[in-house]
Amino acid sequence: MTSTPDVSPTPRALLTRFLNGSGVELGPGHHPMPILFPGVSVRYVDRWQPEENVALFTNVEAGATFTRPDIVANLDVDGLASLADASQDFVIASHLLEHLADPLTQIAEIHRVLKPGAVVLVFLPDRRYTFDRKRSPTPLAHLIADHRDRVTVVSDEHIEDYLRKTDVWDPTWTPEQQREEFDLHRQRSIHVHCWSEDEVLPVLEYTVLEMGMRWDLLDAMFVADEPEGFEFGFVLRRSSETAEPAVLAGKLRLSWQVVAARSRQFAEAERERAEAIRQLARLRALPGFPVVRSAWRMQRRLRQTLAKR
Repeated sequence: MTSTPDVSPTPRALLTRFLNGSGVELGPGHHPMPILFPGVSVRYVDRWQPEENVALFTNVEAGATFTRPDIVANLDVDGLASLADASQDFVIASHLLEHLADPLTQIAEIHRVLKPGAVVLVFLPDRRYTFDRKRSPTPLAHLIADHRDRVTVVSDEHIEDYLRKTDVWDPTWTPEQQREEFDLHRQRSIHVHCWSEDEVLPVLEYTVLEMGMRWDLLDAMFVADEPEGFEFGFVLRRSSETAEPAVLAGKLRLSWQVVAARSRQFAEAERERAEAIRQLARLRALPGFPVVRSAWRMQRRLRQTLAKR
């Protein structure tokens, strides 16, 4: 008899249950997505070789190992041109879209390479719980304009907004130093865009209503699902349904709202449980608690004895 491993997957890891077959992870860096379930084969797409990443990201913890890519591509320029239409069983984009000059084009590329019924697993940082907390969300209109103009290079305006509002900006920089900082952070691929978990839904709806993509939401996790959470994630399936875009978008929104409500209910139950534990701890700290506890136990044993007669 084969024993079942004793595992307790996190909400993040549990979303990988939708991955099957062969697919790609985009921009794994030094944190490729752990695959908990069997039957999955992953290739990696990244802009830099490990040696180049080490030189660029000097702030990464000592000993970190960057994943060697199977496909080298600058996603802002190349997209997923090396992958054929409808060729992938899944795509993983973990903390990727916020780094790109034109996220809508990348989402379109992901949709293009997925087989009908295949899935994309996306994770994004929630700006309210990261160093982006002082920044405003990227408006949908801005994303649409970047997509219309086929922007492939992150603008100075984006980089300056990032540097100023993440407390990196130094007012004493000379023009030459400022240019060096801009070039470095452009290479290092900053958080060009940022959203909260509620602010990204209109972006997904737009891809369905205006860009011809066909998405079903299979599941999601939100900030409240993890202790000290800072990210949210979701699994979209390239739908084979023939429904009108408005129907698909409405279904997507409703599914998102249902899963979000489930997350809030779970978080509230966890807060109530934690408060009950704190209250019990305070009671146990009271000087008379041992006496009261003994009285409760004696009373319970007496009731049990009388109930047997």
